Amino acid sequence: MSSPPPAAAAALKQYKFINTTVRTKEVGGRTVRSSLQPSNFHLFIKAGLPFLLFSVGASYVLKSAVEGKNLEREKAKGLISKSERQARLEAEKDQMMEKLNKRIKSQDFDNTKRIERPEEILERRKREREERNRWYKRTWRWITGQQ
Repeated sequence: MSSPPPAAAAALKQYKFINTTVRTKEVGGRTVRSSLQPSNFHLFIKAGLPFLLFSVGASYVLKSAVEGKNLEREKAKGLISKSERQARLEAEKDQMMEKLNKRIKSQDFDNTKRIERPEEILERRKREREERNRWYKRTWRWITGQQ
């Protein structure tokens, strides 16, 4: 088997990322050539670690650039920051809660009262109407001319 010309071998070697070492050993009077493959840790150090560092670094740079751009835009427009807006919202909430608490304390507020059902309301109104229209009350209203 012939080897490639020196220029082609140099070009191929140039693009070879992982150099494998060739080990020769004599077995039973014969010379056997075997190549050592790099370990996974070696591959990680050579290829994986730079890639991870590049990815993390790029995301950090992009994040800081976008934050700076947004901060400059807010300053130019005169907008307030989120923390100031949050503080203002909390102050408004506290004021509204104080007003509600004053109103609840001033009124006799009892949330344990039972709410009447519609049928009960209709029944109560019917009783009131019947009470109002008893024969002696009806007669008295007719005599006196009241409605």
